[in-house]
Amino acid sequence: MRFSYPYTTEVQNGATLVKFPDVPGALTEVREGENGEEIVRDCLVSALGGYIDGKLVPPAPSETRGEHYVTLDLVTSAKLALAMTMAEQHVSNVDLARRLNVTEKVIRRMLDPDHRCRIDRLENALEQLGLELELTVHRSNGLFQAETSCPSSR
Repeated sequence: MRFSYPYTTEVQNGATLVKFPDVPGALTEVREGENGEEIVRDCLVSALGGYIDGKLVPPAPSETRGEHYVTLDLVTSAKLALAMTMAEQHVSNVDLARRLNVTEKVIRRMLDPDHRCRIDRLENALEQLGLELELTVHRSNGLFQAETSCPSSR
């Protein structure tokens, strides 16, 4: 899965209203002179973190079309893939902790978008659930961009 979430924009009263159709409740406003890219990304990550905190399945992104989308970083993408897969397979934090021989607190931190986590720990957790973490690097408009995906293991 590619963790790129599309968004729409609408100008209202001199500000730009940004909505993520795939993530109910994820909306923000960007005013002139503000760092729009950072505000939009923070809005998305906060909203997705709310799903995880509420023990809800984070919504998967739809296919990106057009020019407006946010691609999440490697660690955040891996955390979302882990949360989605745990929910899909009905694996609790305690179950995964037993499989990895760690405490449940480690799993909670692993899933927390605001907590730093080593990518090798996330990769190991994903492998325990039958997923393989891939990183694709490609050129887009002359710049390198990283894309994270978690296809099923073969």
